[in-house]
Amino acid sequence: MKLYYSPGACSLASHIALIEGGTDFEAVKVDLSTHETEGGKDFYEISPRGYVPLIDTGEYGLITENPAVLMYLADKTQGPPKGHAFYDMLEWIGFIGTEIHGSYGPLFGGADDAQQAEAKKTLAKKYELAEKLMDGSEWLVGDSPSVADNYLFVTTLWADKMGVDLPQSLKDFRARNMERPAVQKAMEAEGLG
Repeated sequence: MKLYYSPGACSLASHIALIEGGTDFEAVKVDLSTHETEGGKDFYEISPRGYVPLIDTGEYGLITENPAVLMYLADKTQGPPKGHAFYDMLEWIGFIGTEIHGSYGPLFGGADDAQQAEAKKTLAKKYELAEKLMDGSEWLVGDSPSVADNYLFVTTLWADKMGVDLPQSLKDFRARNMERPAVQKAMEAEGLG
């Protein structure tokens, strides 16, 4: 299996899942500003979408888009939760992707100061809603981290970097994730402190 990633991007969630699952994989770094792999290949030739994560599964070929990649990795590594918890995890991945990740667009570049300030306010409200939906739980689904937790964790790293206000419970969530060995290994592999 091959993971195409960019350091600190949402692909970090997949990187964590692969390490935590004990999966044998190759990690290929992609420079998203030039769309070249670390080996100098044009990333658009590998994936017309031009963004990460991208998994070359071998068995199913290429899988893109965070929800599909994360669900594939959940299935291949720790196994997705069963019953209602499975749908809870899907809800979280959808919420994180559309409501939180999507709201970071103006902060990733190209927006003026007013648009960035508005994005930060919007994100603070989304994180307040996430806190409410967590309802005091340490993890998003069940009593241990899932691929959805990996994804939310990555966005909390962005919040810290970009000055987005987080509720204390999500700061604690981020700190709890930072203690996980797979998170530490993935971050080290990506050169993230």
